[in-house]
Amino acid sequence: MFNPLQFKKKKKRAVDPDAPPRPNLMSHDKKLREQTEAVERLLRVVERQQDAIESLQLKYQQLQQSIDQILNYLRKGR
Repeated sequence: MFNPLQFKKKKKRAVDPDAPPRPNLMSHDKKLREQTEAVERLLRVVERQQDAIESLQLKYQQLQQSIDQILNYLRKGR
């Protein structure tokens, strides 16, 4: 009934001292969270830049209209 092979100790694998540490789920979770936060920060930056671009385009159009009105006035005045 007693089988000595059943309780045989397993041999430990040789560990390479230069190998990087083995990943675990906690480090993966942390990396995913950091990457998600970085992407969210970049999205906010892109949104702010898009708003700035839109306001500059509006300003450009208004300036262009003003210049056209001035040119039309000068052309009619001559």
